[in-house]
Amino acid sequence: MVLGTDNVWNLLLQYTIPSIIAMTASSLYSIDSIFIGHGVGALAISGLAISFQLMNLSAAFRSMVGLGAAALMSLSLGQKDYSNANNILGNGLILNTVMEWNILFLSFFFLTLFCVFLAQVMIRFPLLTIICFLFCWVTFLPTCIWD
Repeated sequence: MVLGTDNVWNLLLQYTIPSIIAMTASSLYSIDSIFIGHGVGALAISGLAISFQLMNLSAAFRSMVGLGAAALMSLSLGQKDYSNANNILGNGLILNTVMEWNILFLSFFFLTLFCVFLAQVMIRFPLLTIICFLFCWVTFLPTCIWD
């Protein structure tokens, strides 16, 4: 897979297929609400809606760091500066991991404020906070571990 010499269509397929699979897998998170709504109820869906917002925030920060690191790494690899490319990769992974853990702990401490900001009903607030807290830990922990 050499960008300068290989067929453009083969390269396009090699680079787009993983992206299409990743986007399809991430869009399957919305199917969870169907099963949760039938199994648990409307309160669980509201907790899931809040956790989706936190997941989107987390994905935005991960993309910001990942795209910046990828651009810098491409420049370093083009200049044949492999040690700098390795440093950029390591720093990008560490920064992503640190940001994920910060978002996780900030969501833990400011979850009630976040629920109020999203205009959740205050009558169901204690149970909603517990459900949203559980969803946040379940959705954030794998991304924190794998980053």
